[in-house]
Formats: sequence, structure tokens, C-alpha cells
Amino acid sequence: MRYDMKRLVLVGGVVAAVAACADITSSGSSVSAAALSAALSSVPVGYGDLSSSFNGALASTGEAAGLWLGGGRERAFDRAELMGGGLQDAFAGVVPFLGKGGRHGPFGGGLGCAGTFNATTGRVTCVDTARGGVIVTRSAKYTTTAGVVQQAFDTLTTNTVNVQASAAGTITFDRAADSVAGGKRDHHWGRGRGPNGKLLGDTSTILTASTTLTSASDRTTSGLASGSTQRTVAGTSSGRESTTGTSSLGSFTASRVVGDTTSGLVIPVVTGTHSYPTAGSVIRSITATVQYAGKTAVTLSRREVVTYDGSATAKVVITENGVVKNCSRPLPRGPLTCS
Repeated sequence: MRYDMKRLVLVGGVVAAVAACADITSSGSSVSAAALSAALSSVPVGYGDLSSSFNGALASTGEAAGLWLGGGRERAFDRAELMGGGLQDAFAGVVPFLGKGGRHGPFGGGLGCAGTFNATTGRVTCVDTARGGVIVTRSAKYTTTAGVVQQAFDTLTTNTVNVQASAAGTITFDRAADSVAGGKRDHHWGRGRGPNGKLLGDTSTILTASTTLTSASDRTTSGLASGSTQRTVAGTSSGRESTTGTSSLGSFTASRVVGDTTSGLVIPVVTGTHSYPTAGSVIRSITATVQYAGKTAVTLSRREVVTYDGSATAKVVITENGVVKNCSRPLPRGPLTCS
């Protein structure tokens, strides 16, 4: 079975530029800055089951069952060079408003499962799902414009949806077992990270690893009822990934912390076409750390603040290890331009 180690994010906690530079370039470290930067390109497995601004894999797909192994062949940022798999389409105005009143547009709909209604909590809970050692839980609360709790999502009368989700589990990796396919070494093992398991930098081969994952999200969307002229979105997500293992350079520990906060996001309802956010902000961040026994720990942090002001351009402020860049990105699609 193949594994592709995922990324972690932290809202805040940016490392000072001087300290970060010293860690990354120290002769006592075994990991290069380029290798560690791959840790910013995705988020932990199961993050796609949560409500966040990141593009993450669903636990049910079985894709990259989740070890964080940054390095080898460096993975570039995609989706206009924003981290964590890029900015989700709903945050960029790529998702159109379809159906009567545009009810199936960005951030629309409910859980996608029949679920079980709890009259005490007023929440509908899906059956837990498990895949590759990761368990996903999801629940939602549906209310009308008058605040009346509903037992299921209604395309006409449901106005506000609060979705809470979590993903947690432990995943193990053994190179001797997991990098062999059909009795032969699979030189593509590591999903593009380089042959023969050259991960965590170009000089180390991971032999065994155990990763513990825990992530959660909480998002509220209102303005879903028929006749609404705009939708508003607010929410948070957070995740932590902790790994211990052995390698050709000895034992190591690795961690990623991931998170985002969406505040006051406003999207006008325009039936039959696309509509990008006109107000609000999204704060996204990831911190990754790797340390080999007897070596200097290497830490890399990045924080992205995306702000919408009603124009067709989102403002993006990026802080990576204390270095700030002011950028912009056209909506709904376009390259990130920085100064």
C-alpha cells in the first residue's frame, strides 16, 4: 500500500526570520529548505472531509494514506501558488450558482447524508467513516430564517447551516512492506517524491514511521433560503500531524500544524453564473518541523491572509519565516502576483 505524507498548518506562530534561516542552513541539520518547503504544498489526509479553504484529499479516496514526508522531489504549490493544495474554488468565485435561486452555488447544501437527528442537540449526524486508519465524523445543524431547528436540509426554507467535522487516526509506514508492488520495488513510491524512498531531504531514506492525525472544523453559512441575495460564511479549521520514525540517518520526529479562519465572507447570489466574494478574509497557515536525533531541528512557517474588498482582485499577504510579501490574485482565476 502506498503512502504520501501530508502537511500541517498553524494559525499564527511565525518563526523569526533570523532564527529560521539559522535552522535551515545549519551544518547540524540534515534537511534542506527546499525539501522542507514541500511540507507546505498539502494538508493532512482527511482534511478534504472538513470545512476549510484548503484543497485536501478525502479519507474515503484512500489517496496518500497520510504520512508527512516532505522532501525528495519538491512539490510545487498549485492553484495559483497558494499553499495547502491551493485555495478552494468556492473562495475564488469559480463555483457557479445553479438551480432555482442559485441554491446549489458556493457553500450551499447540507451534509450529503441522511444522518440521525438528535432532538436534544438539534444536530444531524452522519455515520462515521473509516479509511486507512483515519476516522471521519460529521454533523450539522439546520435552521430557518426564524431560527427554527430542522431535522433535515430543505432547499427552500433552510437558511443557516452549521457543519462540524473531525478526522483522526494513526497511520504506520514500513518501507520494506509498503514500497514493494507485485514483488518488485515500485520506483514511483512516494507519489513523485523521488525513487527509492528518498524523502525528508535528498540524503535520507525513511524506513519506518508512525503518524498520529487529529483535525477538526466548524463552519456556519447563512443566506441559503430561497430569495436570499447573499451568503455569509464564517468558520475555523485546525489540524496536527505528529510523526516518529527511523531512517537511513537515524531516528527522527516530524510535525505539521495546520489551520485557517474565515471571517465575514460575503458572496452575492447571482443565479446561473459565477460570483466571487466581495467582503471578508481568510487567514491560512502551516508550520512544519523536522528533527533527526542529535541534529538541529528545522522549522518552516507560512501564513497567508486573503482579503476581499468588492473588486475582482483578492489581496494576499504572505509571511514566510518573517519575510512579508504583498500579493494580489485575479478572481475567479489568475496567477498570484507579488511585490
